[in-house]
Amino acid sequence: MEPDESKKLNGICPKCKRKLTIGVLHRGEELADRKEGYVPKDAIPFKTLLPLYEIISFATGVNQLYSKKVIEEQDKLINKFGNEFNVLLNVSREDLMKVTNEKIADVIMKIREGKIKFVAGYDGVYGKPIFNDSVPKKYYIGQKTLSEFKGL
Repeated sequence: MEPDESKKLNGICPKCKRKLTIGVLHRGEELADRKEGYVPKDAIPFKTLLPLYEIISFATGVNQLYSKKVIEEQDKLINKFGNEFNVLLNVSREDLMKVTNEKIADVIMKIREGKIKFVAGYDGVYGKPIFNDSVPKKYYIGQKTLSEFKGL
């Protein structure tokens, strides 16, 4: 439960009436000296980036991140534009299209524009980008249904 909600309930579980176990988010709220979402007036905007090899792997349909095809495409882009950050942050779509295919250029632009969604990571597991608006079932974390235990 969110820290504000637990405060309203005085730290008591509404179901079992026991004291709630407070997590990291709650402790962060206690230590915070400003409200969530506060941005100083001179702050540099936040950017979300993905490694170029992950973008190429998705766009080309290659399921192996370090395949020869992925590495060759990544090297081609880096050799032409200097470095990975420049490719991910600055190179125009038109210039990308001169070196790589349209799908790779489109995915780079979508990430740059913040149009890619992510499934959050948890307990040492990295989050995953969702490129096609459908979250694979295997990324959902939750309790199994009774029917999933058949045959045990």
